Amino acid sequence: ELLDAFLLVDRSILQAKESVEVKIDYLYGDFASAMAMNETKVAPNFGKSQLIKTEADSLVAHIQSLKELLVMTADGIEYKDGDEYPSVSNQDIAAQLMIAERGSARSKELKERIGNYKELLKSFVSEEDTVLLNNITKTLNTDPPPMKDNVQKTWESEKFANVPMAASMTLLSQIQTDVRNMQSDVVRYLYMKIDEGSFKFNSIEPLVIPKSDYVIRGGEYYAEIMMAARDTTQPPIVKVDGRELNVHQGRGILTIPANSVGKKTWSGDISVMRPDGTYDIRQVKGEYIVAQPNVVISPTKMNVFYEGVDNPVEISAPGIASENLKVNISNARITKQGSDYVVKPNQGSSGKDAVISVSADIDGKTQRLGNKVFRVKRVPDPVAKVNNQRGGSIPKALLVAQMGIAADMENFEFDLKFKITKFSVSTTISGYVRNFDSNSTFFTDEQKDMLRRTSRGQQVFITDIEAVGPDGRTRSLGAIALVID
Repeated sequence: ELLDAFLLVDRSILQAKESVEVKIDYLYGDFASAMAMNETKVAPNFGKSQLIKTEADSLVAHIQSLKELLVMTADGIEYKDGDEYPSVSNQDIAAQLMIAERGSARSKELKERIGNYKELLKSFVSEEDTVLLNNITKTLNTDPPPMKDNVQKTWESEKFANVPMAASMTLLSQIQTDVRNMQSDVVRYLYMKIDEGSFKFNSIEPLVIPKSDYVIRGGEYYAEIMMAARDTTQPPIVKVDGRELNVHQGRGILTIPANSVGKKTWSGDISVMRPDGTYDIRQVKGEYIVAQPNVVISPTKMNVFYEGVDNPVEISAPGIASENLKVNISNARITKQGSDYVVKPNQGSSGKDAVISVSADIDGKTQRLGNKVFRVKRVPDPVAKVNNQRGGSIPKALLVAQMGIAADMENFEFDLKFKITKFSVSTTISGYVRNFDSNSTFFTDEQKDMLRRTSRGQQVFITDIEAVGPDGRTRSLGAIALVID
């Protein structure tokens, strides 16, 4: 009766194995469907599932060959494919084939293959998923059993030594079923992992991102069209005016040559695949303006550039970022300072023209925008003054109190400083004309002493005045004629 029970259990185990195999077939069918809809996302886990299938099929077939070997060795080949065989009570055949012969090679090979299969399954499971990992380890365990009565059995001896063949056959059927159960669990796990970590959206909207809505004629309108929520493994299909666009990183790239000026419009649609394989289609449209190339070049101070001076200039082009402008100039140097520019004419360029030419980098192409001509002039001479006077009457005390002579840029837009480098002061003292020189902007002690000795109505002349400006050139300035009041 016990042996009949083993046979009954064996049949039940095999029926359970067949049920699991049916479920596995359905699972692989779902995997194949998902693969067809989104190969990029599904392929990694699908490949793992196929590797598991190969190893599981091979291991189950290997165990089946061992079962057939047991039956054929005990009862002959005619019982190979049946589930009933005469030697159900034979306690020697399993031990002979699995332990005694070939140094237990068959049982060791089986144990090794079960262990390799177990490690393969575990390698596809995340460390955090401890329940599944523990179940794999427990179900496919090939460790030696606990010691009993100071006797340590091996896994092989426990399974195949001194047990009826019916029990060994049942044991092998159970291992086959365990292999299939673990295959089912891990493949289902891999299938569920396909969408794990993906964001789930209940709304998606089309989005158009143009570089600019203002385009220069001869350039190109550029926009990127995408879904506000997207699956990186499922690129959208984008069509504009009947033309399918190239898609890069989930964005349809729209380029339209700007061949004529005026307001332009475009329309199209963007499609993304839903999880069920159908498409969600959304309408998109946009508009932009194409303008003639234009550049605004405005001298901050006036319509000329002065030699030896930093001349500020504002340069802009409507619809074009300043960093995309390329500015060149003749007979001068131009540098960018902040958002504006500074022009410094070359030495000796006075009387010549300085031409500013502006182009722009538009969509990777250089496009000429325009130019403007400026006249280069010499900075005018400053005016020599004492007490802010160019001449006329002055109280003696006020004149004596002055430190020296100043060079004043009258009515000049630039804040330039000229430095007096020399001058002479002359007047009549005791009937004689006296003259003293200074090599700086200040009165010398001799000049001061002479001025103190002047009388009311007496004339004082300041001549031979020279000054140096920012360009380093020496200028000869006009004389100053004063009358002591």
